[in-house]
Amino acid sequence: MLHLILLLGERRIERSFEDKIAVITGGDGILCSVVAEALAERGTCVAVLDIKGEATLETASRIKQKGGKALAVAANVTDRASVETACRQVLEALGTVDILVNGAGGNSPIKYY
Repeated sequence: MLHLILLLGERRIERSFEDKIAVITGGDGILCSVVAEALAERGTCVAVLDIKGEATLETASRIKQKGGKALAVAANVTDRASVETACRQVLEALGTVDILVNGAGGNSPIKYY
């Protein structure tokens, strides 16, 4: 299993991704969908958030097909109410979040909001 190793001066800190809860915004994007799959392969339960709700289902489905744990959540990170709703959904379904990957970038030429 892959571990994150941080070297801070003389201190060495090792962290496992196993049994952690991760939220990934922009989870349907090219980069963040790969991050979501990589974390899931290492035992992390992943909440895939993206403005494109159906696309989050596809990403979560790929993770589940490979034996991982994933939750698809439609969320627009530019809208406070949408983020609050997504937060409630994730906390109710998965519990406390350990990892946040904020990958929503709004770099698409299509306006969703």
